[in-house]
Amino acid sequence: MDRSGSATDPEEIRLQLQRILASKVFYAAQRSQAFLRYVVEKSIAGLLPKEYEVAIEVLERSAAYDPTIDSTVRVEASRLRNRLREYYDTEGKHDPILIEIPKGGYSVVFSQTGHNPNGNAGALLASAPGSTTGERTPSATGRNGTGAAHGSESVPSNSARSASKDATRTRGRRRTLVWISLLATFSLAVIFSIWVFMRWERPRAPIRSLAVLPLNNLSGDPAQDYFAAGMTDELTTELARIHGLRVVSRTSSFAASRSSQSSLPQIADALQVDAVVEGSIVRSGDRIRITVQLIDARTDRHLWAQSFEGTAVDVLTLQDSVAQQIATQVPLGLAPPSPRPAVIPAAHDAYLRGRYFLNKQDIPHSLDSFQQAIAIDPTYASAYAGYSSALDAATTFGIGTPEQLMPKALAAAQRAIQLDPQNGEAYTELGSVQTIYEWDWTAAEQNLTRGISLNPNDSVAEVKYAVYLDAAGRPQDAVTHMRRAFELDPLSFFVNRRLGATLYLAREYDAALAQMQRAAEMEHQPGSIDNYMSLIYEQKGEHDEAVLHDLIALLGAQPQLNIAALVAVYQEHGWQSYWRARTLALLTASVHPCTAYEIGVDDLRVNDLNHAFDSFQHALDNHCLYMAFIRVDPLLDSVRRDSRYAALLKRMHQ
Repeated sequence: MDRSGSATDPEEIRLQLQRILASKVFYAAQRSQAFLRYVVEKSIAGLLPKEYEVAIEVLERSAAYDPTIDSTVRVEASRLRNRLREYYDTEGKHDPILIEIPKGGYSVVFSQTGHNPNGNAGALLASAPGSTTGERTPSATGRNGTGAAHGSESVPSNSARSASKDATRTRGRRRTLVWISLLATFSLAVIFSIWVFMRWERPRAPIRSLAVLPLNNLSGDPAQDYFAAGMTDELTTELARIHGLRVVSRTSSFAASRSSQSSLPQIADALQVDAVVEGSIVRSGDRIRITVQLIDARTDRHLWAQSFEGTAVDVLTLQDSVAQQIATQVPLGLAPPSPRPAVIPAAHDAYLRGRYFLNKQDIPHSLDSFQQAIAIDPTYASAYAGYSSALDAATTFGIGTPEQLMPKALAAAQRAIQLDPQNGEAYTELGSVQTIYEWDWTAAEQNLTRGISLNPNDSVAEVKYAVYLDAAGRPQDAVTHMRRAFELDPLSFFVNRRLGATLYLAREYDAALAQMQRAAEMEHQPGSIDNYMSLIYEQKGEHDEAVLHDLIALLGAQPQLNIAALVAVYQEHGWQSYWRARTLALLTASVHPCTAYEIGVDDLRVNDLNHAFDSFQHALDNHCLYMAFIRVDPLLDSVRRDSRYAALLKRMHQ
């Protein structure tokens, strides 16, 4: 990008900063937003932004932050530089001010690009009728340029005639300008009237995608927030069953609406949807009133609004009515979802609590709530499906072992299908358990694809099917379905992270790294993705970065480990010694079901194959999730011709 000079006006710089922060590139990147705002203001004030200050004041690290161990600031600075580069390559390519953070520090350089933010407005003004910049003025000199006239006796007479002619011309020009102004005003009025008529009368473009924003709790009781959140979730689920309509997942809709400064068009643009549903809910006793409106985000035009009222017994009927009316407003000729039977209010209330806690990753309370719903109504299919989902999540979060939880999840999903053969979530959970626990590959694919067909907008179903596809040795198909999950839930940390992991397994390392960096922007404690980033850097041959990210991941997952000692081992003895020391540390400190898998790949790094395969057998006995990916995991490339590797595959895929 060309630069025409340094930019020094603080207000112009702050205006440019706002352009950047409002862009698509930075919209969901909260950490990059905070980092950029901080260093820009420091640099405007002539102060040098320091790494320790950035760590404490921006990235919320503790006062014990040690840059020799923790590379958080350097990693975030690299992400910020990449985002700035992406912004100026796309949306900001014609911006008037360039903001850069040169490597080697955190000070900001401001420079003018030579672009005019107002386009060619100056040239247009110069050519406008009556413009002083475009009008020729009479010369003050004579024809010979001396300023004196020959024949002084004739000067007064010629001057008088010239003045008279000038006055006449001036009056003519004024009359012409008046008529031009009147004509222009009339023309603009006509054009505006035609535009308004066409805007309101032209056929509305079909709505092919929408998002349901969180329903406001107007009950006057904050304890009812779970009810409003649960009703939003259920309305989203009902609309998502409409084939041909893309409905953004609840997670992204909630994330996009968190900022009170975001307008509806900005939210819709971030979610890439045509329309937005918003509204409120009031519950008083056993009476419920839902008020919703549908807004065309492309024109910011209200298309429809209505209130629905009923009893708690008829709450599912109320939801169906809302969904049917919205489906009617979407001119795609789509059939609305089928009505559902009445539900016991107490069971439904417990079910909503289970969903609320599951979304907040409070797994113990979620399990309790779903069990309460089942106890109140043993025929409530959705409660069984939710219970299966919570048990699956409990395994992921290490709340129990797969042997303790997976059989229960399997039974709950099967019971939900018996009660409601159209419950897509139940089929998805059944297929997930069959993938990661039973290794029943044929049944798993049948149930996962059935779940997607029943819930075509369920991002979780797409994620779980992608996991199956990687386990089945089809990494490119897995990427396709993860990209579909990303379309449905673009602001979900979990979906962004899983897409990065799927790209890694497909050996698309640069794309995987970029995706992981985006995921890190959505999570305040990004250590949960540093293990993946370490693997990616390892495959790229960047060992220093791989070890740094591995240390950050260990610091978050195993805080009892002596991280400083591991740093010293790597600095003094190198790559293989680091992994040997890491294995010894894990053997004495970790009891996670997948610790055996981690030790196995550490052994591969130091060529201890016998111990590696013993560890993999132990990980398989414990149903470690990572063992499902050994067909495609790059870490096992060195042993694919080993008979012991073939034996592992046979045990899982017989």
